[in-house]
Amino acid sequence: MESAATFRNLTEGDTGPGFWRAQTIGWLCLATIGFLIRLAAFGHAGLALALTLVLDSLGFLATSAGAIFHARHPGASKAAAVAIAALLCVIAAAVGALIAHSLHGLFPPDAVTYVPRNGFSMGFVYYLGIYSIWTLVYFGVSAELDARMARMSIMHAETRALRLELESLRLQVEPHFLFNALNTIVAEIAERPVIAEEMTRRLASYLRYSLSKRHSATCRLEEEVAALETYIGIQALRFGDRFTYRANIDPAALHASIPHMALQGLAENAIKHGMRADQLHFSINLRAWMADGALVVEMDNPGTLDAPADTARNGVGLDNLRQRLALHYPGRGRFVLEQRADRTVATLTVQGAPCNV
Repeated sequence: MESAATFRNLTEGDTGPGFWRAQTIGWLCLATIGFLIRLAAFGHAGLALALTLVLDSLGFLATSAGAIFHARHPGASKAAAVAIAALLCVIAAAVGALIAHSLHGLFPPDAVTYVPRNGFSMGFVYYLGIYSIWTLVYFGVSAELDARMARMSIMHAETRALRLELESLRLQVEPHFLFNALNTIVAEIAERPVIAEEMTRRLASYLRYSLSKRHSATCRLEEEVAALETYIGIQALRFGDRFTYRANIDPAALHASIPHMALQGLAENAIKHGMRADQLHFSINLRAWMADGALVVEMDNPGTLDAPADTARNGVGLDNLRQRLALHYPGRGRFVLEQRADRTVATLTVQGAPCNV
């Protein structure tokens, strides 16, 4: 909402509140300086005040009208707008000089200290300078506002693209998980229907959590751990005594944020590869702690990485997690798969608050 309001303010910048404040203050300053210059030049306060009130008021009205016209009818090109503005500056300066010359005639020559012979020419040059400076400042500010509007438009487009990409990534994760979970339950129905029924209940519990967070790109670690243990419960029913899960979570890390369903992705990968290890019994271990302000999450399973390529791509879930880390924690999120002795360790590190795309 804040960025949208800023964008609207920029689009109205040429004649918005900021313009009128600058316009009013600018012409008041010019009027004050002009009055002092005229008073020093002509030595007549009445003439100086009359010239100031008439000419600077006309200048304020003329430049305001020009700005409003330009804002509503910017023209086909910048060059055409500048050419028209230059012509109008000449006309306005000529009109101003003519009015000043006429006002001089209303005062007796002996009442004025100095009466220039070439008063019209001097007035024309003076007002041409005033209007030219105003025009240059106006077009300079307008160009800066246009550049900022273009940058804001690009940022809005990029933000929308990132939102769509994140939504696509989230839509990949849940169907992938649900497909695998349903396959697990189907495999148990014929031989262990009671176990399959309990698996279904636990899956329903997990899906309720997932649906409640469907609009949340990131969640607190505490919530994700609780949901993970529901998922682990499904796998415990599947493998029975063959499978063990242990968790060691630093309480200081519980309120840190991580991508939604990140732990489930790590656990799914750990179980898939751990069960392939040449062991009758396998275990996965979850650890989480804070280190120098960063959240570090590790999950390990038995087995070895088959090839270096395994560290680059290791299934849909982990590849998806890498992409979401890059979007939510640009330059501050890291995911690594490595071999430590006879166990494969997945390490997830996030620093700071996530970017709310």
